[in-house]
Amino acid sequence: MVTEPWKSSTVVESEGRMVMLDKPMGACARAFLNLFVLLTEIVLLGVLTVTLFWVFHYEGGVAWTNDIKRQFNLHFILMIVGLIFLNGQAILTYRLFGCCRRIYAKLTHAFLFLSAASCVAIGFYVAFEANERVHKGAHFYSLHSWLAIVTCGLFIMQLLVGLVSFLILLCCDGATASFRAALVPVHATFGLIIFVLGSATTLTGFMQAARARLNGQNQNADYRDYPEQGWILNALSGGVALLIILLPLVARNNIRGGRAVFTTSGSVAAVDMS
Repeated sequence: MVTEPWKSSTVVESEGRMVMLDKPMGACARAFLNLFVLLTEIVLLGVLTVTLFWVFHYEGGVAWTNDIKRQFNLHFILMIVGLIFLNGQAILTYRLFGCCRRIYAKLTHAFLFLSAASCVAIGFYVAFEANERVHKGAHFYSLHSWLAIVTCGLFIMQLLVGLVSFLILLCCDGATASFRAALVPVHATFGLIIFVLGSATTLTGFMQAARARLNGQNQNADYRDYPEQGWILNALSGGVALLIILLPLVARNNIRGGRAVFTTSGSVAAVDMS
């Protein structure tokens, strides 16, 4: 069944299949939803663009090996792409492609999340390898690294559960419909938790970058003198913090007070998505 992004949807079971029942939104609610989706996309793209500008204009670009600073630059970019940009796009998939068939939205969501997880995995390896060369075995002692471990672990769990539950189990659509319906709000909630944790990891990473690169030593600018790099890092941190507010607001229908209805064991249960 084709759904439209300006309609509030519920999910029910009909003849062993999960179907969407759409409730038209008012013009005002539709306008606000579209506005917040657009704003979220602008902030996502802005954070990615400013990160690339900061790395290539001020920090000398990226490298895979033989240059520790540029290796960490590559780590910054991969983590912003994975934890923030692609992860955010994956969460917004059902808002942006609501006019498409549900299976196409699912495949797009899976591809984006898999791409995000790949970027995070490579970025994690790059940081580990560079840190090994600097600290010779001293790893995972900072809050940033602890948050990164938790976030990466949840990324793996979410990816595996999503692939098995919402793609592989489609082969037994009728038999697994109720289970998949019950899992939808859990999957969505964990997706937002991962994004928030990823954002916290990013913010602590920016703090470490400012402390290491704007310390006023070895010809580095001093953060306390308000250098351009400091303004950029502050702007990036503000953008990520704004996304922590915007993305859950858009993804969970808080703007319109949406409710999703799922069937479990033959009964219909309403789940408040706000």
